[in-house]
Amino acid sequence: MNLRDIAITSVLAVSGVALWSYGANRLSAGGDLDFRPNPLGLKTSPYGQVIALALQGGIESDWHGTMDAGAERSSACSACGHNHGPEGDACHDDRQAKQPTSLIGRIELAATERTNPSPVTQGHKLYLRRQTEDRLRLAYELDPSNYANYNSYHLFLTEPSVGTRRLLTDKVIDLSKDTIAYCLKETSDPRPALTAASAAGNILELMFLHRESYSLEQMKEQLLIMDQALAKHHSLTEAWLSSGEFERLSPARQMEILDRLKFVVKVRDAAVKTIDRLSSPTPDQASTSH
Repeated sequence: MNLRDIAITSVLAVSGVALWSYGANRLSAGGDLDFRPNPLGLKTSPYGQVIALALQGGIESDWHGTMDAGAERSSACSACGHNHGPEGDACHDDRQAKQPTSLIGRIELAATERTNPSPVTQGHKLYLRRQTEDRLRLAYELDPSNYANYNSYHLFLTEPSVGTRRLLTDKVIDLSKDTIAYCLKETSDPRPALTAASAAGNILELMFLHRESYSLEQMKEQLLIMDQALAKHHSLTEAWLSSGEFERLSPARQMEILDRLKFVVKVRDAAVKTIDRLSSPTPDQASTSH
């Protein structure tokens, strides 16, 4: 091969790499290279909603393991098989302290009971936290409208002492916006709208924490979205009450919805006060304007 052929080949190769890099950067910036596998179409399907609920048991077990104090086996909690240290925890509630009687309950206890008398190492706790985070991400992807899974996953992404892979604030806000858009598509079940309202409240909280990066108009706009989600929740709940659909839920599920609604409303009221406080001039600003 002569020098001319080598030069032409080299130029074509360099040009191809440059064009590939340019195109890949443009596609990556737009998220077109993101691969989100959805085997059998389970994610965001009715089957996915059921599986997301089933995952909560394993999530709770892994998270419980991170709280284990590593005391002697004889002091293990009779409800979950874990040790909780001298102060104990909610597992000692009379309703939970009973040994499981069903076969599935006994198998679950045997599978999750910790028998190692040595204290849990920091590395093992990190592993369990990461396991919990991975399961929460999967549960969220299966059903983004699930209130508990979304808020737990949001906590892992924003709280350094809990999560193992913190995201930038903008990425967390994008996740919450995607949750709102998905939940507000629901036209019959009032619970996704409540999740959307909670996601809007989470965005407002992040805006307040980083208020130097967000304007008051953006905060007010987010508050409006939260109000719209709450309004949709109320309208769909009224439809459920009229049709008798709400009564088909178990009393525990009914109380769960009411408790979550009260909490979200409190978050909304606190956000209104914060925006009003940020909107009002400080004493120094007021004196300057006079």
